[in-house]
Amino acid sequence: MIATILSGLLPILFVAFLGWLAGRMGLFGPKSTTTLSTFVVSFALPLSLFLAAAHAKPEQLTDAAYAGSLAAGLLGTYVLGILLGRLVFRHDLRSSTLEGLSCGFPNMAYCGPPVLTAAVGAQGVLAVIVGNLIVTIIMVPLTMVMLQLAIPSKGNAKESEVLVVERSLLSAVKQPLVWLPVLGAILAIAGVRLPDLIDNSVEQIGQAAGGAALFTLGLMLAQNPIRLGRDVVANVALKNLIQPAIILGAALVFRLDSTLTKEVFLVGVMPSATAASVLAQRYGAYAQEAAATTAASTFFAIISISLGLAIAATL
Repeated sequence: MIATILSGLLPILFVAFLGWLAGRMGLFGPKSTTTLSTFVVSFALPLSLFLAAAHAKPEQLTDAAYAGSLAAGLLGTYVLGILLGRLVFRHDLRSSTLEGLSCGFPNMAYCGPPVLTAAVGAQGVLAVIVGNLIVTIIMVPLTMVMLQLAIPSKGNAKESEVLVVERSLLSAVKQPLVWLPVLGAILAIAGVRLPDLIDNSVEQIGQAAGGAALFTLGLMLAQNPIRLGRDVVANVALKNLIQPAIILGAALVFRLDSTLTKEVFLVGVMPSATAASVLAQRYGAYAQEAAATTAASTFFAIISISLGLAIAATL
């Protein structure tokens, strides 16, 4: 169990530590996090999600109960995080949206494969694929739309709310982080396979997304040390404890078999993904809290993954 947990968490901690070390040594200036986050959000992450969506098999998207169990936990926690920010902590829409993303988006890419493979075998990676598609096709576009809605209007003060929404939707759709993953999903559903030349070329930059985001997280933590305030504690509880509980409850309601229940449940015990921290830095809101949430959630995942594997063994 220790080896399984370390194989999932150690790469995250190591790369983030390198970023933190570089920041503490002064190798990167104050504007470096903004530059790196722009690279991740505008180039590496969209292409990484595009490939993840394009490589999915159509039949992997047709099990409504399986996808519904994951969606209930991922999107349910996402909405709870937004409501927590708006109603409890009184954040604005932008910060609340990023808080929701911090709570709802698990770090499936790094932690998922080793943990799921150890628990249920190679087929467990299916949960990572379907979970990433839910995040890619639903959660990320919703986040981008709400972030655009939160941008103050520069036009006529009397501009109708309908026009504001339309402009925000159009601005969000133009973002590579929205349309590229959707394009990948469309290609997968249509059964279109990317030529190897294109696939390999895109993969070169897509593979940089995870490492660059983690390195950026380390730089952010070097500039703003972790502070375990109310937001961070609540976010970690919501992400590491409540999300897996929601997914498990949904899987039982949908009557998934034992193996499938283990797969979807274990996705929930993963720590918060770095994408929220990078987006927060890119949009200049909730950056310190998002970075602290990701770091604290990763450390707490040592406990949550251990408990998750123990519970999964009884299912």
